[in-house]
Amino acid sequence: MKEKVGMALNKDVPVQLYYQLTNELRKYIQSGNLSIGDMFPTDREIMERYKVSATTVRRAIKQLVNEGWIERTPGKGTFIRKEPIKEQLGRLTGFFDEMRAKGYQPSAALLFAGEVQIEDALKKQYALLREWPETDAILFRKVQQLNDKPIVFVNSYWKKEYGLELMKHDLKRVGLYESAEKHLGIRLTHAEQNIFAGTAAKEALECLGLKKHEPVLIMERLAYAGDELVEFSYNIYRADCYSYHVTLRNDLPTSWMVFKE
Repeated sequence: MKEKVGMALNKDVPVQLYYQLTNELRKYIQSGNLSIGDMFPTDREIMERYKVSATTVRRAIKQLVNEGWIERTPGKGTFIRKEPIKEQLGRLTGFFDEMRAKGYQPSAALLFAGEVQIEDALKKQYALLREWPETDAILFRKVQQLNDKPIVFVNSYWKKEYGLELMKHDLKRVGLYESAEKHLGIRLTHAEQNIFAGTAAKEALECLGLKKHEPVLIMERLAYAGDELVEFSYNIYRADCYSYHVTLRNDLPTSWMVFKE
């Protein structure tokens, strides 16, 4: 091992050990200590490090294999299969553009496209949506995929006049931002965005292939073209294969954390 994997698991909490171990090993892969093709710690090393049984290790390894993080090669060992998808914060790009630039093959399943009312109950559910200036919008509900694997559950609300035009185009192979620029001449210039951990509703979990209470990353975004607010999106990401990267400097305006009670 390049460095120690982690600390002992907590056997006093009502969370199954194999689930704790899976999360710890997944974090280790995502930490950047290993690259694709590197050998993963052996079952024996993991057992000794975390003080768990062979059964617990096998269940955790099986889960990571199913998620595509690692692969077993009979007679050789276990190896890293993929790295987490990283998105650079500070750049306003669409999912399709971002993933193509990284060499992936993005696609989408369009679940719904149509007019919806922006009611008070919806604004209470989505804090940033309170900035929406109109009483209606066109909602696009999609599942973004990489190499046909579901990654993001998307709820994208567009100003009605733009959304009606976007509905005329293929949104399975082209992203909304790309389509807006190509067909409507609208280039999104900046956005306000919140990212936080949470849980997802049943529909999103099923579409992403997740189980109840599995953690997700949630992103809320208001996107502008100049001074015009054109989109609000509420997107749910698989936390096991998605991460954000940000470069920090001390000579730029500060950002802030919001603590929820």
